Amino acid sequence: MNALLSIALVLVATPAEPATTFQAGKFTPLFQTLQKQVQGDRHTFTRQGRPIATNPSWVRDHIHEMKAYKFWEPDLTSFVDTLLNLQHPDGFFYEIIGDASHDHQTFVSPKFVRIEPENDLAFIRLEMEADIEYLMVEAAYTIWQATGDADALKKRLPRLERALEYDFSDPTRWDSKHGALKRTFSIDTWDFTYGISDHNRRIDPGLPMGIMHGDNSGLYQACRQLATLLRAAGETEKAPAWDSRAEQLRQRINDLCFNGKYYTHQILLQPVDTGVDEKDILSLSNPYDISRGLPTHEMAVSIIDEYQARRTKNTATHFAEWYSIDPPYPKFGPYTAGKYINGGICGFVAGELAKAAFNHGREAYAVDILNRVADMVEKDGALFFLYDVQGKDMGGGPRGWAAAAVISALIEGLAGITDNSALYHDTTFAPRFAAAGIDQATVCARYAPSGEYAALEFNHDPATKTITLRIAGPKRAQLRILLPPGAHAASIASPSGLDSKIESIEASHYLTTNPVPIPSNSPLDVLVQYK
Repeated sequence: MNALLSIALVLVATPAEPATTFQAGKFTPLFQTLQKQVQGDRHTFTRQGRPIATNPSWVRDHIHEMKAYKFWEPDLTSFVDTLLNLQHPDGFFYEIIGDASHDHQTFVSPKFVRIEPENDLAFIRLEMEADIEYLMVEAAYTIWQATGDADALKKRLPRLERALEYDFSDPTRWDSKHGALKRTFSIDTWDFTYGISDHNRRIDPGLPMGIMHGDNSGLYQACRQLATLLRAAGETEKAPAWDSRAEQLRQRINDLCFNGKYYTHQILLQPVDTGVDEKDILSLSNPYDISRGLPTHEMAVSIIDEYQARRTKNTATHFAEWYSIDPPYPKFGPYTAGKYINGGICGFVAGELAKAAFNHGREAYAVDILNRVADMVEKDGALFFLYDVQGKDMGGGPRGWAAAAVISALIEGLAGITDNSALYHDTTFAPRFAAAGIDQATVCARYAPSGEYAALEFNHDPATKTITLRIAGPKRAQLRILLPPGAHAASIASPSGLDSKIESIEASHYLTTNPVPIPSNSPLDVLVQYK
């Protein structure tokens, strides 16, 4: 029996049994190793006699890793819902869970700490962080996709709305002059401020402040996602206002922060002499900006090409171009140039950059990134969070964050499986295996909480210039099939009556269809002939 059909039939019959699978040449063992890495970040706390599953114990990392563990972890909700229920009256969320003696409670003002001695727990918000509220919207959106639970969604929405209103109004978060989210002057999304001790994570009067593009792309995405969630919950009258806020923010940030090639690291709200011009710094949120939809396609391609250009420029000194920031500061906090987040090379940037490249006509570059990651993981046995410029492990954070970013690039980028709504009922299949020279692949992306899935089998025969797909799981699917290099025309030989056209993005050509229904009791088989 065909491999995908076997998977599909088992899934239909017993949706709790099978697991997400990824079989595609050299990326098969890579996926397996990365999955174990993410699983290794899982921890459990107990509050009021109930378990709280974290992956890991800072909600930022937990949400970034959710890009992967949604495919095997049944509990996506306990940590996020705990923080939602503990929302501060001002509107902000805590971000860290730990024991009651957690040292980070001394880094912030008492307002940003909640101690529960009876549970031996502390909940802490690092005051200067600007990303938690918009990331919590991303978490709620992912949970809705994976569970389809509309009743739980309705309970979360008021807290999410209040959180984004806090971002748009609190004077420590919102710069009214520029109409943008602000933070103390940090390295991209990191949690310590220039010129003061890294044990001070407060927003004190007189500290340098700046507008960081990644915070605003996150807020932009959160507004869009909140609008979608409101519509899903039947609160359609509220949604247009959030869409409008998103579009207005996008225009302001693109005008303010994009410097013609990429997003300037920080738009400082007062002069700070660091020895580096902020416009020269390419920082780690640029690929995230692309995935969140902040730049236009042309801007996204410019960012991706800048990474390639800097790879060539720095090839004698840097083993890879997945910079935290480039160039680094002579010193930022306790870290000299090239140390930690002040110039280290990030495993998670590799994944996010590859996914961005897949989606914007730079598929060969995306595959090149994944090939290099696969070679590193084969050599080292893991994908590290941060590397020094020579390629050695610097530690400094959860490896699962890096692993999850690459898993997302494999499933959503290389296999091209994207959930357009919830529960994979409306799915885009954009297989890009041709860019990697892979002729056979089988992928099943399954949401663990609900058992809903999208499965794809890809076969390419260069001799007959045919591509066959077998698809199962969704109620309807749109196809966007990357043609092999050199191919410029294609048509669907079967099933008959399935309309298609060629769409080009940069130099790449895709055979595309409108959404088509998928039979509930059997896969859809598609035969493509190209030339």
